[in-house]
Amino acid sequence: MEISDHESNMQVIKDVSSNFTSTFCGDMFSFALGLMLLRATGMSLSFGLSMIIMPIVTLIGLVPIGNLVDTYPHKRLLIISLVVRITALFIYSIAIGHFDGSGKLIPTIGFLIINYASVNLSNSGYMASVHELVNEGHIQKLNSLSQSAASFASTFSPIVAAGLYVIVGFRLFIVFQLTAHVIALIILLTMNFHYLSYPRKSSQTPQESQWAKFKLGLNYLMAHGFLRYLICIALFLNFIFAVINVGLPFMIVEHLHLGNVTLGILNSADALGMLIGNLIISVSKELRHLAKILAVTMVIIGTGLAGVGALLMAAPEQLVVQLVGSLMLFAVGMSLAFMNTPFGIYMQKTVPTELMGRVSSTEMSLNMMSIPLGTVFYSFVFQQIPSGIVFIISGIALIAVTGLTMPTFMHVQMPKTGHATQKADRQRL
Repeated sequence: MEISDHESNMQVIKDVSSNFTSTFCGDMFSFALGLMLLRATGMSLSFGLSMIIMPIVTLIGLVPIGNLVDTYPHKRLLIISLVVRITALFIYSIAIGHFDGSGKLIPTIGFLIINYASVNLSNSGYMASVHELVNEGHIQKLNSLSQSAASFASTFSPIVAAGLYVIVGFRLFIVFQLTAHVIALIILLTMNFHYLSYPRKSSQTPQESQWAKFKLGLNYLMAHGFLRYLICIALFLNFIFAVINVGLPFMIVEHLHLGNVTLGILNSADALGMLIGNLIISVSKELRHLAKILAVTMVIIGTGLAGVGALLMAAPEQLVVQLVGSLMLFAVGMSLAFMNTPFGIYMQKTVPTELMGRVSSTEMSLNMMSIPLGTVFYSFVFQQIPSGIVFIISGIALIAVTGLTMPTFMHVQMPKTGHATQKADRQRL
């Protein structure tokens, strides 16, 4: 059954609304959770607890989550995932009051493990169900608007959370999060999933082991050079981009003493660039010249990183750093939007739906691993070399990798019809 444009538009509105509500309240809850643990334990680890637990849970769930998504109806999995998250949060709200001081880490760690396992299942499930929600002409709009909603929520939620926490305390943030989950569940129940008629290979061979099923997704990745290349580039970019996450606060606040306000302005400029970039993509014609777009964006990101480094080395006045640095990071953020969103669209238009869970789970897990590695690496580097030269070298490295590797794939374009591509892919499996 062909999904009409009207239904696709309605599905986009529902998905964006759910994504915005979940991200906004989720980010506020995470911020408040960090503040609560910091106050209760006095440990700096409080804000980094999620960064430790998330990669571990992601790695452990890599194989079973990918297989689950490709075996069972996506809507059913998404509903179960949300119900589990609601139940876990409700139990946590009761349990947390029975612990004091560092003891609060015990129920928090348990809750975060369940929560991130559920989030990973939901993310893979949504990625695999795009063709079941909208028609071919709305994939770009769905991806870009969802990313825009997430970017907007991530930009402003910490500001709102910081103000509210002083007034209402941690308990009310649990209520916000529970409300957001319930709203997301209601929206999900109203969404129509148009399942494809072909039988799933995984359901035909129930005797296969978990690894044997998951290996089909890995074999697909190994057989498609450009998709494999994109994932490697994403890993490298996530690693490199830790120079912003780690180096910017260190250089602005600790080394140059330009204050938290300057840091907030620069971070907001980056997030605003991503928001504007995704909004531009949502109203643009279908993206076609994929490799050229990615090459240009990577060069801009590399140039922006090097420019920030040069600016910090020049150590100008605070106002100059705020203005010039904001422009550079705005360009970096917009370029990231033009890289991340087309990459997601390309995956959804090329990877067979029956393999999307395993492929997307692999891609997200690898990316999740590269972020803490980059964080540890740049934390060590900035302790040894507290200078803008680290930004410059990182930017040059990104430009060099782009120049050395991208020309091989410069001919690659965005597929016109994902279902036709998927049909051809199934014949090769």
